[in-house]
Amino acid sequence: MNRNQFLKTLGAFAGSTVLSKPVFADFSGLEKQLNQQTNDDTFWKLVRDQFLFPGDYTYLNTGGIGAIPLLVLNKVKATMDKVEIYPRPGHDQEQWLEMKEKCSYLLGRGCRKEELAFTSTATEGINIVINGLDLKEGDEVITSTHEHPALHIPLLNQALTRKVLVKTFHPDLESGLGNVQIIRDLITKKTRLIFISHVTCTTGQVFPLKEIAQMAKSKDIIFAVDGAQAAGQISLQLKEWGVDCYVFSGHKWVLGPRRTGVLYVCEDRMEMIRPTTVGAYSDNGYDVEKRDLSFHPTAQRYEYGTQNEALFYGLGTGADFIQTIGIEKTEEHNRKLAEQFYKGLKNIPVIQVLSPEEEQYRSAIISFRSSEHDHTGLAAYLSEKRIRVRVVPEAGLDGIRVSFHIYNNEKDVDRILNEIIAFINSN
Repeated sequence: MNRNQFLKTLGAFAGSTVLSKPVFADFSGLEKQLNQQTNDDTFWKLVRDQFLFPGDYTYLNTGGIGAIPLLVLNKVKATMDKVEIYPRPGHDQEQWLEMKEKCSYLLGRGCRKEELAFTSTATEGINIVINGLDLKEGDEVITSTHEHPALHIPLLNQALTRKVLVKTFHPDLESGLGNVQIIRDLITKKTRLIFISHVTCTTGQVFPLKEIAQMAKSKDIIFAVDGAQAAGQISLQLKEWGVDCYVFSGHKWVLGPRRTGVLYVCEDRMEMIRPTTVGAYSDNGYDVEKRDLSFHPTAQRYEYGTQNEALFYGLGTGADFIQTIGIEKTEEHNRKLAEQFYKGLKNIPVIQVLSPEEEQYRSAIISFRSSEHDHTGLAAYLSEKRIRVRVVPEAGLDGIRVSFHIYNNEKDVDRILNEIIAFINSN
């Protein structure tokens, strides 16, 4: 599809919001244009122009769901068209592995595509790990009270069905490293699994994974991480840190389509996590008459059945988009905006910032609440002003969460701060 055809297609549902923006057929064109930008403002404007946002809309909920850039949208549509024009069963294994290679870039040096499985969501990856472990009655699992329902509910299911003991802790928001000692104090001889977020969905707190992983390894405890709020937002080095399992969604910071996710299981833990939902592609050979079944030697053992391959090609393109910009540059940009917002909130007397006090343990997610106003009323007001945020009922925080990503800028920060002040002054 050439550029004019693509613009015409987009124009049918996006109108003038797209027609005025530069659209690239591939990453080489985008990368060339980005490299030519000598000014940060023009660089990030070009990035923002790759999304469908109307000019008067401020989107600050990437922690809930990320927007899809035009290159990703185009990839998904083109692949779906191709599949329908030339129908065939299964998917191209070589291209499937290429997509995994692209996603492994997000996880850091040494992570191999053979250690990655494509899942429908981070939730599925979490369930694969928890259900696949041979947990027995009385075994203990440690997690925090600030986890997403995608982790809490599967753990509670284990408590109900296998009589596993789920032990929780309240995160230390004043000392990031204090969480290591809190977890250490919960460990007993019955502890089998530590499963926490990398970045919490509540306050955007970054847990010290390296220190927790080292502690878990010293006690032969499996360390699994929900990275839904981290992958694509911050730099990862899972091999260096010693993380056993890591899951993330494709539809948040990685800018991929909904119903995509990735599960990483390090090679030396793979035999400990047995596949629980299996089918074609999970095996490395079977014989029903001989009652023989051999699982695939890679993380492919956790995949099964017919896939909508177009979605995962879109996920790979989203990973390409982040790589084209650079994960370090992405993190620097996002954190700069988050810190500007954090400092602005601190200057508003009735606002209580819920995110960590230590800057190194903050992320691009900042949460807050007003001591004098209902958080749902403020969120509704911001929505009326076309500013999209998320309320945070988890852990009884009753606050508001703001997420900054590559399509946001300093004007977005100023705009939401001004509207918060306007709401407070008028109420």
